[in-house]
Amino acid sequence: MGGGFRGKRIRDPVHGLIVFEQGNKRDELAWELLNTPEMQRLRRIRQLGVSEFVFPGATHSRFAHSLGVYHTAKQLVEIIRRELRRQGKENEFDQDRADEAVLAALLHDVGHGPFSHAFEHAQKARGINKRHEKWTAEIITNPNGKISRILGEDRARRIADMLQAEDPQDIYHAVFSSSFDADRLDYVQRDRMMTGTHAGHIDFDWLLDNLRVREINLGPPEDEETRQAPTFCFDPRARPAAEQFLLARYTLHEQVYFHKTTRAMEEVIKRLFRRLGELAESSPEATGLPKDHPILRFFTSDRNDIESYLALDDFLIISSLPLLYSAEDDVIRDMACRLRNRTPPKPLCVGTEFGSDQGRQRRVVERINEKFHSEIKSPYRKVAEDQIKLSIYSTVGEDEERAFKKIHIIDGQKRAKEIANEGISRLIWSMADKPKELIRYYFYDESTREEARKLAGGRRR
Repeated sequence: MGGGFRGKRIRDPVHGLIVFEQGNKRDELAWELLNTPEMQRLRRIRQLGVSEFVFPGATHSRFAHSLGVYHTAKQLVEIIRRELRRQGKENEFDQDRADEAVLAALLHDVGHGPFSHAFEHAQKARGINKRHEKWTAEIITNPNGKISRILGEDRARRIADMLQAEDPQDIYHAVFSSSFDADRLDYVQRDRMMTGTHAGHIDFDWLLDNLRVREINLGPPEDEETRQAPTFCFDPRARPAAEQFLLARYTLHEQVYFHKTTRAMEEVIKRLFRRLGELAESSPEATGLPKDHPILRFFTSDRNDIESYLALDDFLIISSLPLLYSAEDDVIRDMACRLRNRTPPKPLCVGTEFGSDQGRQRRVVERINEKFHSEIKSPYRKVAEDQIKLSIYSTVGEDEERAFKKIHIIDGQKRAKEIANEGISRLIWSMADKPKELIRYYFYDESTREEARKLAGGRRR
């Protein structure tokens, strides 16, 4: 690198030109990181996992997303510089810390496994529950990896610590972990574009122009002694645009991330990996895979073996399907065929089938759970239960409750107040107060689904 770096340009469908400037040490370092095997692997992991079974255009990779997050993180860092200048604190701007935050944004997804969030369930078959954030930190600091060699041991550790921090330590943490961080700014735009779900308009330019830095309380409002930390907040003029941003995120969760067919195919992936994990040591020949196959190596290696983890990606799983659907094991063969032919278990959506009356829905759930208790609780059940709480702050897999992950608006007294406050936004307040519960059952057998529908008094299709 050094003096030989002449600057690079990447064309991106969301952000236009993403520029790596000549003479900018951070950009030169980022370009070198992009070309590591660890980052290049993200080209082979799709951002939205199995969503392409519903939205054919949703084949974009986590590599493309990471580029967009890096680009957006640089914009947010300049907003921090701008806000410190407005407050007369320009000399407090920490360029090293800012650069590390931008590099953390670039590397934030390097620990994702194949099919992203669905794959995390596979590790339960190995007796551990290790999320991708933990893998990310270990990959960044791995002394045998390229990322650590490029960053240097100390910087790699600082970046890994930033990504794992439970609470923000400073404003630079907000660049990649806040209500309006670089991750959200990219995926909301990219996922809407690639899935075609363009519900609602988001005025990103106006939101960025009205982004401010303020201290917020990290604990309950009534706790006066709780720690405060700086994060991004919005000028009151941006409140309508901030509402639209939250509504767009809500729509993405409802229509894309939590789509019934997407969730059904994720159930297939989970079941396939679970069974592979069980048979990897006891009966590897029943899987249809050769003993030295990367999937089996992952399940039989040390639980913290980074090399075996990095050998896995979406392309490897898809290319293994011809072997898997010839497996001796019935579960593996069935799940592989379902994945190959897009044959998800059939859903029974309680809210859709039985109306919006919550009392009736509860009775339906009780009847189904009582009748099919053994099928629901068994490892390879005929019926899979799926319950989701969809709120204005929903994230994939859980509701987000931390204060710095919520949007704040500056009120008339120059205080940062959470937007889901009746005095700030009655619209968001009304939605946050009543999260939507999605209750679904997925049936691997059509006759069982019809039996459940008749038992609960639903419509026959």
